[in-house]
Order: sequence, then structure tokens, then C-alpha cells
Amino acid sequence: MRKINKDYKSKRAFTLLEMVIVIGIIVILATVLIYNINDIINAADAADQGVADASNQLGQAIDDSERQLSQYHF
Repeated sequence: MRKINKDYKSKRAFTLLEMVIVIGIIVILATVLIYNINDIINAADAADQGVADASNQLGQAIDDSERQLSQYHF
């Protein structure tokens, strides 16, 4: 009876190899996630710059239109 209980208790815990494998998988997944997050942040920054440029162009076009309309006393 003691041998059965001893075998049962030893199989409840993870082995060191299993823990190392799990930690390795987590590290690989975290590396992929960080790489993808950096790509997403870079794409968002580029899109933000594009929106800022378009906004500046639109503001300039509005200013030009207002300048032309001011000649007609609008």
C-alpha cells in the first residue's frame, strides 16, 4: 500500500523538464507577441503621420479659399 501512495504522490507534480519546456514556449510566444506589437505600433505611427499631413493640406486649402473669398467681401 505504501508503494502505491508513493507513486501517486510523485506523479502529481511537474518534472523540471516539463517546466523548462513550458517556460520556453512562453518565451517564444512572448517574443512573437512583442515583435507583432512593434509592427502594429509602427503602422499606427505611419497612419497618424499621414492623417496629420492630410489635415495640414486641408487647412491650407481652406485658408487659400478664405483668402480668395475675402477679395469678394464674403
